Amino acid sequence: MYDKFSSQAKGIIIRSHRFALNQNEYVVGTEYLLLSLFNEPNSSCQILLKELKITENHILDEIKKINVFRKNIPGLVIYTPKFRSVLDYASNISKKTGSDFVYEEHLFYSLLKVTDCIAYKVLENLPIDIDNLITEITDVMGWNVEDSFDKKQLFDNFSFVENITSLVKKDKLLPLIGREKILTRITNILNKRNKRNVILIGNAGVGKSAIVEGLAQKYYKEQANKLIVSLNITSLLAGTKYRGDFEQRIKDFLDSVKNKEEVIVFIDEIHNIINVGNGDSNLDVANILKPSLARGELNCIGATTIDEYYKHIANDTALSRRFLPIFVDEPTLEETINILTNIKQYFEKFHQIDIPSNTIPYLCEHVEKAIINRYFPDKAIDVLDEACSYAKLNQLNQISFKTIDYIIKTVNNQHYNNKSLKKLECYPFLKKYFLRYYSNITNSFEPITSILCQYTDENQLNLFIDDISYIFNIRNEALKIINLNNFSDEHSISNLIGSPPGYVGFDNPNTLTKFVQKYPRSIILLKNIENCAQNITQLFKDILNSGYVEDLASNKIYFTNTIIIATENSNHKSIGFLNLEIEQKYKGELRFKEKINLNRFLKQTTKEQESLLDKYILYFKTNNKALVFEDFDDIVAHIDKNNNSELENLLYECFFNHEQNSFVIKYNEKEKRFFIKK
Repeated sequence: MYDKFSSQAKGIIIRSHRFALNQNEYVVGTEYLLLSLFNEPNSSCQILLKELKITENHILDEIKKINVFRKNIPGLVIYTPKFRSVLDYASNISKKTGSDFVYEEHLFYSLLKVTDCIAYKVLENLPIDIDNLITEITDVMGWNVEDSFDKKQLFDNFSFVENITSLVKKDKLLPLIGREKILTRITNILNKRNKRNVILIGNAGVGKSAIVEGLAQKYYKEQANKLIVSLNITSLLAGTKYRGDFEQRIKDFLDSVKNKEEVIVFIDEIHNIINVGNGDSNLDVANILKPSLARGELNCIGATTIDEYYKHIANDTALSRRFLPIFVDEPTLEETINILTNIKQYFEKFHQIDIPSNTIPYLCEHVEKAIINRYFPDKAIDVLDEACSYAKLNQLNQISFKTIDYIIKTVNNQHYNNKSLKKLECYPFLKKYFLRYYSNITNSFEPITSILCQYTDENQLNLFIDDISYIFNIRNEALKIINLNNFSDEHSISNLIGSPPGYVGFDNPNTLTKFVQKYPRSIILLKNIENCAQNITQLFKDILNSGYVEDLASNKIYFTNTIIIATENSNHKSIGFLNLEIEQKYKGELRFKEKINLNRFLKQTTKEQESLLDKYILYFKTNNKALVFEDFDDIVAHIDKNNNSELENLLYECFFNHEQNSFVIKYNEKEKRFFIKK
């Protein structure tokens, strides 16, 4: 540890032991290093402080005023962590100033720069100006420490490089809350001998870039000799008109950062370095960087999503082995509440709006359920920022629950009009789902509603879908039609949730999960539900139970704002059609027969399936109008009230069994069904 310390510096450190023992202290703090420096003859500390009329007694008095609680172990002399930090900082300063050894000037300068140590507090309480001392010692020694640390002259000529450390110094970044384990892991990897490169993998919005910014804040707070810069691939390509311009740019940049351990290069969306800038050759950014990454000449942190990592990085073995992957998980609800509680002061200052503490848990809980297929903390921060902006523009003093609800509805486009209400009157069974959807009253991630339709033609079905789209304000293109006749094989499930990484179809954009990610508010129409494979039936039952499904890339896809409609064609042989003679014989007897109700209709389904049923409706087209009924009781009541002979004949034809002389429904036992929770 002391190999690079001069004999004078070693003597000062040993003398600090004696000062600590004189005060019955076995733990050596930075305050005793300050005393030892002051007692070093002709040291910079002694000369500068004596010029300001500071004596040893003044320093001792200030030390006694500071209450420091340390656990002593008699006979064992140890350093405090801050004492070691000061020694490390002094070692870094000696390197930056081109010195072969650490001298007393470096130790004194370190005490003036490490602001969270006891020695700095002692100096603060003395009648001196610390900034003037720093300026005086750097001028006398001829140091250019600050410029060396910022390395402004190094990156002035690179328009595609952004200095993150300078943003930290200007206090333009939000603080990083949590993620201590990830920061510790990154720090350990960056200090390795070989392969000092990290790639952060996580879904968009979980805070990968924020972790790098937090690392820059950590280094700056600890006064570490580290500089983090961001490499913008798009700006790197901009303006390269001639062959060789791009290669020259990246080569000049690499030459400026090679073998400089204090420089860390951050590349966001690092998958873009593959096949970028290659032109007619095979020389892209990735191939240019590989040698420097392998030899440890470059410290690099990359960030990408899970999909892009497996699509681009993982397939390039030579590139992926040079990075150590760190997976960044989405923060939990409690962690997100803690994050927003700690950063809300920055939004209050920017918008000049008060954010009550009780609004943060309310916002996070509602955002979790209402805004799906996006991730914490990004979606919660976006809603908080927009709510503050809305309150400011409407001259409100603070945000309220009402403001948060309005912003969430605006984000989801959950605003209805009077025409929607009039259309809703035609479908009474949708009223509770309408209220639940537009009021965000939900305790689960289940779909808005699901409906099983039977005995419908295309015109009736299209009419119903158009009405549903209008009532719930869903765009026309947000309709996914899946004919389950094409999903009779179990392996066809890959067309719904995708294939595993590395297999054919992994990047298929036409899967159900990709569609729901693109259109969170959508209608999913499942045709011929009875013909699909058993595992696909189970998949849809899981969606209805939990409200989400995991694709084979381990992404959770939520169906919370979807409406699922299934159509089913019963086995006509089991029901039968009557000829004209039988029809005339039994015509008109419907109203006298036992009413067919929903329970009888579902008598051959399991209790589990019946408990999942949300709504079952039947369509009949009479007089060019589509009539919608919730159960058979409604049908009979409609016939009695309106004397609808056309509907009576149609119902009679479909459901009357002349052998049993009653209206019954028989189903094939192997028939597969699809239901929803009440």
